Amino acid sequence: MKPLQEIWGDLEKYLRVENALEQGFSNGKYTSILANYAKNVTAIDVSEDFLKMAEENLKDYNNVHLMLMDALNMQFADKSFDVLLNTSFHEFDLSGEVYSVDLELKKRILEEMIRVSNTIIFVEPTENAVTNELFKVFNPNENHSDRIKQSNKLIESFMKENNYELVESGLTYNEDVFNNQEELEEEMLAWWADIKIPQNEADKKEMIKQIDSILENATMLEKLHVIEEIGYKVYQYKGE
Repeated sequence: MKPLQEIWGDLEKYLRVENALEQGFSNGKYTSILANYAKNVTAIDVSEDFLKMAEENLKDYNNVHLMLMDALNMQFADKSFDVLLNTSFHEFDLSGEVYSVDLELKKRILEEMIRVSNTIIFVEPTENAVTNELFKVFNPNENHSDRIKQSNKLIESFMKENNYELVESGLTYNEDVFNNQEELEEEMLAWWADIKIPQNEADKKEMIKQIDSILENATMLEKLHVIEEIGYKVYQYKGE
């Protein structure tokens, strides 16, 4: 299995385009990769906090245009992008206190996606990714594995029904390596700080204890690395 940074080269033929769109730019991590291939990149998100973060992280890129916009109602003309990259589809319907998956909302997002582009790339954690368990530390009601499973099933059926062919797919992984355990723990706490921040020192210690237990069971704590299994899929419209 190749690491994620090598997969982009394999997908170059889909990424090296005139106009690309990214849905959900977050901190700009994937936006910067897309900008290394596409001539012009438009990236949207609904979070003002992420916008500020991404603007700082992408300040050296002059071919990126960041916008606050809902993926449910994109203000773009039909087929205005050569490729659309989505790296957070499973999270577009994150629930609150009661776990639920809103497949109708996801279907509406997919309808918007195929409206603006004939080439759609999904890059997301798999059902078995360790991050699914880590997320529960921040929201115990969440079930990322099930959310990803249902999301992938919907994507497969929806794209087929709308004459999009799966032209490429595979598994990859992202690895984060840390210098010491404290650095790893602090980074894990920061990953989902938008979901939950420790309220006091006792709360922080309990969250770290849970994080350490998950990573230890996954044999990642001793070597101070976190490996996230990721799946990627490329769909292209094949006509009526």
